Amino acid sequence: MALEQLTLETGQNKVEVAISLLQAWEPPEGYYLAFSGGKDSVAIYDLAVKAGVKFDAHYCVSPIDPPQIYKCIKEYYPDVIWDYHAKGFWKLVDTNGLPTRISRWCCRIIKEAGGTGRLVVVGNRRAEGNVRRNQCYVEMHRNKKRNLRFIRPILNFDDFDIWQYHKENKLPYCELYDLGFKRIGCVMCPFSREVEKEEIMFPKIARLWKRAAERIVQRMKDQHYLTKRGKPFKHHFETGEELYQWWIKRK
Repeated sequence: MALEQLTLETGQNKVEVAISLLQAWEPPEGYYLAFSGGKDSVAIYDLAVKAGVKFDAHYCVSPIDPPQIYKCIKEYYPDVIWDYHAKGFWKLVDTNGLPTRISRWCCRIIKEAGGTGRLVVVGNRRAEGNVRRNQCYVEMHRNKKRNLRFIRPILNFDDFDIWQYHKENKLPYCELYDLGFKRIGCVMCPFSREVEKEEIMFPKIARLWKRAAERIVQRMKDQHYLTKRGKPFKHHFETGEELYQWWIKRK
């Protein structure tokens, strides 16, 4: 079992490393635990409980999360605090445009708004991508003005480790994983690789994105396809549907 393999540095397995890390860095006021409702946040929640450390878990409510996430948190994790940082989200879409991989402003509004001044437990794992591969177990937020530190107890867990941990500890999780989703979160996120599936599964949210695209194109037309600085927009769309189709193709 991968979880049982010992690390050369400590002689501990991955679970023991995670628990020891949480115990060693526990702040007097306790941790702020970032809980998204996904498999990784479920794991760090359980590890914090097993470590016996003080923490308060927070879900930054996303207006574009699948309803199944809301259901899972309410049913199985009732002590998680729901924080509403993303009020007026669709007005922000009108102003900032549809989020893209280059302009991912939505994460700052939805997922990264909480925890200022705290040591935040997050479920980041190196196996998830190149950016996270270079992350450390404990480090400051890249923006020092945020006064925010992260601790990543499952940084070296791979997908097998996570599901093995779930299995061994019989942890309840969101039903979307059983419907074939490998990762869950904001519907039609710029980084999603299952956009067409999400469009079918969550038609109400897809319609909200389409309506936003229509409003954005209408604003472009009202401005004669010029930015506030008088420069032409990079892309010229005649209809909201045209913008929407461009967006979901992730060009």
